[in-house]
Amino acid sequence: MTASDSTFKKKEIALMAALALVAMALVTVAVVPGLRTKIKEAVMMGDREVIAKVNGSITAQGPHITVLKIRSKNALSLEVYTQEEGGNLTLMTKLPLFETRDGYFLLQGNATNLALTDVNKDGNLEIVAPTYDDQMVPRLNIFRYNPDSKSFDRVSAPPDYQP
Repeated sequence: MTASDSTFKKKEIALMAALALVAMALVTVAVVPGLRTKIKEAVMMGDREVIAKVNGSITAQGPHITVLKIRSKNALSLEVYTQEEGGNLTLMTKLPLFETRDGYFLLQGNATNLALTDVNKDGNLEIVAPTYDDQMVPRLNIFRYNPDSKSFDRVSAPPDYQP
């Protein structure tokens, strides 16, 4: 019996040793919570949390939309979806909120952090999303639907606006 006829060749033994080391490393990561958290943060880039949802028709003619307020890492944003005929949701646009802290405001006596309401009393609903900046100054982000461009424009609240 020669060396080349042995049941395991040197390459196969090296491969099995490498696989054993990888298995031990994975078991260690799975068992130690601190390592598991660090690996999860490194691998999971898009950590998203839905913090609010609202839906409705912007105008009497449509479109029917669903708005999600999303927190991811150190940013807040709005995602606006339109509902297709089959009930499927299609992403219409993403609207960045330039503050990092979620806020609330009173709308008709109820505290909310996302709303569809008629701010300027023109019969069309606007998206209202309150936030706080880094100095804890409240901001009321208002987005109005533009039917010509089929997009949303950031607007300011009228001076006499009372939620």
